[in-house]
Amino acid sequence: MKKGAILLCLFAIFLASCTRNDTSGSDGNLPSLITLTCNPDYTYEACQEVQFDEPTEVRVIMKAIENAELLPGNLNYLAQYKMSIINTDRSVTKYDFSIGTDPKMKALLVDGIDTIIAYR
Repeated sequence: MKKGAILLCLFAIFLASCTRNDTSGSDGNLPSLITLTCNPDYTYEACQEVQFDEPTEVRVIMKAIENAELLPGNLNYLAQYKMSIINTDRSVTKYDFSIGTDPKMKALLVDGIDTIIAYR
């Protein structure tokens, strides 16, 4: 559980570093569940799978995603996590997600379908 709290703190850091302003989405449209599944190909550090279903946690994560800054160009990356967002209509939105080990670094969020679209 301690790693889950650390992960939530890293999300807060990610949120604080975001610059795009998009306030779409009300609390009534919050996803019901966000999961982070460890990428078995990422072996550089230990990983813990996490689920977020509390509205406060989901709101923080969704705000960070909405405010993420689009990155230009093509990326060469290896994701730490596979993120799945279960929306209120039961559709699933997928991302690749990496937080890195340095708290001063910005997180990387990549569209799970169109991996050319990435955000920090």
